[in-house]
Amino acid sequence: MRVCGVELIGNEAVIAIMQLKNGLYDVPAVRTNKFTLVDAINTIPLKKFQFDFIQLMKDYKVDTVVIKQRALKGKYAGSALSFKIEGALQLMPELNVHVISAAYIKEGLSGAQADPIAVELGMKKFQEQAMLTAFSYLEQQSLK
Repeated sequence: MRVCGVELIGNEAVIAIMQLKNGLYDVPAVRTNKFTLVDAINTIPLKKFQFDFIQLMKDYKVDTVVIKQRALKGKYAGSALSFKIEGALQLMPELNVHVISAAYIKEGLSGAQADPIAVELGMKKFQEQAMLTAFSYLEQQSLK
């Protein structure tokens, strides 16, 4: 199973792709580690964002996309644009998309034998939360 973890920050979708195969985690090298929505008003940039995202998922044979849920209010609340990006991802019929809570992620990490670190896996530091989202989802699914 290959999963793409997504963390939405402002107008960006930071991604990390992971795979669980024969009990081992694999992090493939991918051509991009984030997608940016440059124009929130017009539909053309949103459709390009969707097309580019779907194309990457097809190219790397991703089965499932998991998005880290953001707070609705308070200090760490998601921006209006990040919710628009989340909606755009959820409405892509080609993808199996789940929004998972921080509690779900924490539960997946608590049962893991080791805590993965993005930089040690060849990712950028800013991909850490997206990677942990994908990792915890894979951990939870392996228990089923």
